[in-house]
Parts: sequence; C-alpha cells; structure tokens
Amino acid sequence: MNGTECPSFLRGNVMRVTRLNGCGQPQYGDRNQVTSDGFVTVKMSAEIEEGEETSVTKANGKTCISDKSPDQLKWYTLEMEFCQVDPDLVQMINPTWEPVFDAEGDIIGFDAIGELDASTGFGLELWMDVYGETDTCLGQEAQGEWGYLLLPWCSGGAPGDLEINSGAVSFNFTARTKVGNNWRRGPYNVVLNDVNIPAPLLKAVPKKAHYRLITTAVRPPEPECGAMPVDRPTPEPAELVITGLPNEDPRRTVRLFVDNHGFGPVTIDWGDGSVPEESTEGRWVPHFYTQDGTYTVKVCDKQTPVVCTTRQLTVPLPADEPVIELSCANDASQPNRVAAKVTMPPQSTGWGLIDWGDGTAAQEFDVSRSEGTASLTHTYNAPSIYTVGVRRMDQTRFRSRDAIQVPCEGGGGDAPKVCPPVADPSDATGRTVSLTIGGECGGEDAAPDVSVVEDTTDQTGQTAKVTINNTQS
Repeated sequence: MNGTECPSFLRGNVMRVTRLNGCGQPQYGDRNQVTSDGFVTVKMSAEIEEGEETSVTKANGKTCISDKSPDQLKWYTLEMEFCQVDPDLVQMINPTWEPVFDAEGDIIGFDAIGELDASTGFGLELWMDVYGETDTCLGQEAQGEWGYLLLPWCSGGAPGDLEINSGAVSFNFTARTKVGNNWRRGPYNVVLNDVNIPAPLLKAVPKKAHYRLITTAVRPPEPECGAMPVDRPTPEPAELVITGLPNEDPRRTVRLFVDNHGFGPVTIDWGDGSVPEESTEGRWVPHFYTQDGTYTVKVCDKQTPVVCTTRQLTVPLPADEPVIELSCANDASQPNRVAAKVTMPPQSTGWGLIDWGDGTAAQEFDVSRSEGTASLTHTYNAPSIYTVGVRRMDQTRFRSRDAIQVPCEGGGGDAPKVCPPVADPSDATGRTVSLTIGGECGGEDAAPDVSVVEDTTDQTGQTAKVTINNTQS
C-alpha cells in the first residue's frame, strides 16, 4: 500500500563530509570522508534573487501593466558551528588549508592559509532523530528511524569568527550549495532497497537539486576522528546510447555512448570476434562491422567486470528515428479517437515519448517487451488537424511527426459489402426492398430504380443511403 510519511525531526545526530572532485563526484579511496558528531549547529539560509518587476502607467495615471517574474533560488548559505575540531574535516571543507603532522605522521592540526578554494567542494550528510510514529521503521530489517538530509555539493568553505575566552571554544565555518552535482545515488548504503537490504539511494539526486530530505530505516554511521576511505560501491549496469552515421549507406558503423554512472572505464565487446576494447565513459565510441548480421554488444565495468549491459544490433542499422503511423481507432462511440503505431529502432533503449499535439501531457511508452512496436490511442476533445510527434528518450534529437484530421475519415474502416437490393414480395406496391449487408449475395433480381451508396456522414461505415425511384431513404 502506497502512503506518505509525515515525520517530525529533532536533534542533529551525526554528520558525514565526503570529498568531491571538480565535477561534483565523490572521490573514492583513502582519506576521503569524515564522520563526526562534534557539531553544535548547521544552519541553512536561502539566498533568493527577486524576480524583475514590470510596471507601466497609462497617460491617464491608471495602471496598464503590473507584473513580477518569479523569484529564483540561487543557493543555500551554510553556517556550521563545531565544538570538536577534526583537522581532516576542516581540510575537506576548505582544501587549501594544509594539515600539520606530528613525528609519527598523525594529523594534529592545520594551517589556515589565506586562499580559499571553491573549485571542488564536499558532500554533506546529516542524520536527525525522528519524533512520532511513521511506517519507515516497519519490518525486521529496519534498524531504527532517522531523518536524512543530503546536500550533494557544497563549496566555498570559509572560516568564521574565532573567540577564545574562559568558556568553551567553538569553530565556525561557512559554505554554500551549488547545482550540477554528480552525487547520483551516492557511494554509501543509506536506505533499504526493495528486498530490505541496505543500499545507496534508490533514485539518483537530480543535478539541479540543492538538497534532499528523506526518512530512512538504515542506521547512521558511527562517528570517528580522522579521515576514512570511501569504498567504491558496486555500480549499476551501464546505460548505452547507440546510433549510426547519418549519411552512411549501408549503415555499418555503430556509434556507442556509455554512461557508467560516474564509475569510470568500461570494456566493450562488439560481438563480431574483434578484440574487446577499453573506453572511458561519457564519450562516443565508433565501430565498423565488416559483415551484415545480428550482433550482441556487451559493455562491462572495468573494475567490476561481472556488472555488464548487453544490446542486440542488426547490421546494417535501420534509421535512428522512430516511425509513427496514425489511423482511426475504429471506435464507433469515440469518433475523435486516434490510433498511433510507433516503431522504435532496435538500437534504441525502447523508451519513447509521444506528444499528441493538443496540449495534453506527453506520454511515455516502452517497446522493449513488444518487439519494438507500441500501439497507442488518444481521444481528442475537438475536431481539428493535429500534428503528433514522437521521439526517442535515450537520444532526444531523433524524432518523427505525422498529422491527422479529427474526426478522421473512414473512422470505422472500410464500408461493409452491400448486396444489390431485391424487391420485398410482401409489399405489392414495389416500394419496399430488402438489403443484405456484409453477407453473401443471392441470385434474386434487383428491384428497379434502386441504388445504394455508402453514407459518408456516418463515421462507423455501417450506414448506406438507399434511393428508390429517385427518392432517397
């Protein structure tokens, strides 16, 4: 049963800071994360850019135009106060500050360098306690219940004021959030998956997100002094985008783009007996097939080679654009209903998007389980000529369009077979005839001066016009 969690949060529990690279990706390896409970407060303040106001006054002094564009969220400014100072954590917040080592090689402090670095940054996770009852903690695998706040990319770490007196000494730092992160699902197990096993986030963090707030039943990490390694998680199978060369004939060159979710290099087996090649992710890799046929391309993560993605190709490649065929839906009760047959190229992922051209929301579809073809229907509210567009979801520049008039002509299909009318022997006047529609015609003599034509005003095609002695019935 689907539901909505409405928790109340209280008290900060633990914090984790992860070092990011210049692309906003978590850095794997030694000394790239710090977990601490030594913070006092973390405050987030929204920085808003007010929308531009437009005001025009008419010559008579009355207002002609008065409008204001929407405000825009620029970033959140963070203010963090610590009562316990971890030099590794400080150095992750501001990478230009240099650690100071003792004779044993342990970090015992840091040098506050005047320069501040905003080119890389850090990811910030915060766990909070949950007050009240929710469904998060149901099930034997639940380890408890916590609020989880993720700021996937923070940068611009700078020190605040430092005051040393007879009381406790606290250290303050500021930073701000930025968009364009590559945190994705993250390198840590922070939620339960569909089989109740601790796993990374179930849905990748959008690049435009400043933060994510959820509840979780996975226990927060234990705080530790000093930097710890960030282990590379087992990646999801890579996502592949495949196209051909537009002007090649026949199309035997395949272009492959690999998205390995930020986990780095992959190996590609083209399935034609050629030597598998290594490639970095995030770039197009071409390959030429010398012979026509069906091939299975296999792409595996280099570091974890059991994680693979396969895709079957037909060479020469068909066109990269989807094919759309529009027709009447043959629904007598819905004359404005249109049918669309969409064929996606086999080199695509199978996911497509159709826009019916009437302002309604575009509709996603998947042909991966239906031999590459989707049969879709749509009912329009008003008669008109509509242009229907369809595109691939994996490579949006490949799209097709077709137009149809609604109500569409021949909405009921072909007109049924109408046999020649015959005189009804029970009517001595000779003005009554009998018709056979859609059946076998007999050998009776046709009644004189009788003609039958299809009634084009009936979209079902089930009505005929009968003219007897030049009188229409």
